[in-house]
Formats: sequence, structure tokens, C-alpha cells
Amino acid sequence: MKYFKCGHIMTTHGLKGALKVKNLSDFDRFHKNSRLYILYKDEYLEVNVKSVSNQDDHLLVTFKDLEDINLVEKYKNTDIYVSELDRVNELDDNEYYYSDLIGKKIINQNNEVRGIVKEVREYPVCHYLVISYNDKDVLIPFLEKFIKDVNSDSIIIDEIEGLF
Repeated sequence: MKYFKCGHIMTTHGLKGALKVKNLSDFDRFHKNSRLYILYKDEYLEVNVKSVSNQDDHLLVTFKDLEDINLVEKYKNTDIYVSELDRVNELDDNEYYYSDLIGKKIINQNNEVRGIVKEVREYPVCHYLVISYNDKDVLIPFLEKFIKDVNSDSIIIDEIEGLF
């Protein structure tokens, strides 16, 4: 089975097993009764969300049967995944899972490779592809104006002056 990263456990919160989680998904993966997996010691441990609330730039998540700090402390700095079976399969045209974009080569209109997508960031205006270029991060707006094509291994961009 394939798993896709959807969150990162930053630390614990309080004594009742709540965890501070950075949401890495563009879909609502964290809701009551959702089935997720914590990758701990190279094993995917199935967990079910008991409660979730928004807290500034992260979520506070409690999992069923793990409602004690002593049970969840070991999960600090680990990642949370969703299985391919629980992933939403129906996407509209020009919609992509973050995990499908990460790792793709960025190629400009002159067929020059500009880097590889490291992550996708979500801002109020639009989503941005983060790529590493000459040892610095470059943000490329994920907008039709810049993105010309997304195929199986690369993303073709219309590079404007000053982008790199």
C-alpha cells in the first residue's frame, strides 16, 4: 500500500494527548473519525482522529485511545500519512495532489532545467512551488500564467525575467 504525507507532529500539547500538527495537505485530512497513519520506527501505525481544532498556524489533534501525554510523547517530530485507499480520487482538471508535484523537474520555455519541486506552499493569493536553485529557494506561483504544462515527470513553466 502507498502512503502520502499529510502532516507533521511538532510536539505535544497538555496532558490529555493532544498533539501540535503542521498540516501538509491541501485537503481536509484532519477531521473527526478520519483514519491516518503515524510513521514510527519504520512502521505505519493506524490512528483515528478523536478531535481536531485550529490553533494559529497548526492544528491540535487528539487520536482515539491515545488520550494521555505518556502515550503520544514518543511521536514528537514524526510524520502523519494518509493511505492511497483513503485519498480522494476525483480531482478536477488542473488540480493536483501536493505529493504528485513534489519531485518533478521544473523546465522553462527554453527547455532548461531550473530545479526540482521541494514543497508546495499555500498562501492566500495562490499556491507556490518551492524549488531549490543555486542553493536558494525560489517560489513559482502555481498559476496558469506561469505553469504551461504538468506531465508525468516535469512541470513546464513560462519563466519571466527576474524569477531566478
